[in-house]
Amino acid sequence: MYAAGDGRVLRRFRTHDVSAHELLAMRVARAHGYPVPEVFSATGRDLVMQRIDAPTMLEVLERDLTELDRHARLLAALHERLHVIGAPAELRAIGPGNALLHLDLHPANVLLAPDGPYVIDWTNAARGHWADDVAQTVTILWSAKADREHTGIVEHFVEVFLRAFDRDAVRAHLAEAVARRIADANLTEAERAAVRDLRL
Repeated sequence: MYAAGDGRVLRRFRTHDVSAHELLAMRVARAHGYPVPEVFSATGRDLVMQRIDAPTMLEVLERDLTELDRHARLLAALHERLHVIGAPAELRAIGPGNALLHLDLHPANVLLAPDGPYVIDWTNAARGHWADDVAQTVTILWSAKADREHTGIVEHFVEVFLRAFDRDAVRAHLAEAVARRIADANLTEAERAAVRDLRL
């Protein structure tokens, strides 16, 4: 990520061009009033976007856990706002349903700006059932239990986060979310083991 001047940043992908489905998802979400940085241009591997000078939710939590519950509820609210948006037919489907899904919506991908949160990194965007997205977030959060010092924090955050949703519906989509998560080549074996042990 590079500063591009005039309130813009350049995100340059190292191995591939800017994804058409990522651009589509961001533009559809923003058109529906969802908090997404504005996209100014996309050429080859270069994506020029609105610059948001703000810490991530994860960075804020790492400094101060006193508002853990509030951040968990905010993350849930961002999911709820997203899933009322109908996904364009051009987006890949991961199962039945027509909700717009982020599939990587966790504290490291939420910027907490003075004018409100912004959701970034739409690389995995898809369409499907809202519970696909919620279950995916739970698996991402749960992988942090690989660091045993975080076990209690993760469990509490997930519990508060899930209060906003039908847990049975999320549970029904959990196996597929776990499979997607453990297939991530960037995970350590300890993180995979933590995700395999996930129960709701």
